[in-house]
Amino acid sequence: MPRLRKVHSAFMSTDLDGELIMIDGKTGAFFALKGVGLAIWRKLDDEPELDRICASLQATYDVEPAVCRDDVQTFAEHLVTSGFAEYF
Repeated sequence: MPRLRKVHSAFMSTDLDGELIMIDGKTGAFFALKGVGLAIWRKLDDEPELDRICASLQATYDVEPAVCRDDVQTFAEHLVTSGFAEYF
C-alpha cells in the first residue's frame, strides 16, 4: 500500500462533539470524521505507511486483513480526491 500524508495547507479543521470537521478553504468542501476514519486521520500524524496503519487498526478492531486494507485504501482515496491528503 502507498504512503499518505496530510496536505495541511488545503484545509482548516475543528473538533466538534467527538468529530473532526475539515473544510477546504477554497471550495468549501468538507469532511466530518469520526470513529475509524478519525483514527486513521490521527495516525497519519506519525505514520505515513498505510500497511502499518492497517496493522494498528487490526490490533484494535476485529477486522480481517483484506477488509482492513480495502477500507483503508478506499478512505485514503477519498482524502486524496478531496485534496486533504496526498500520496508520496
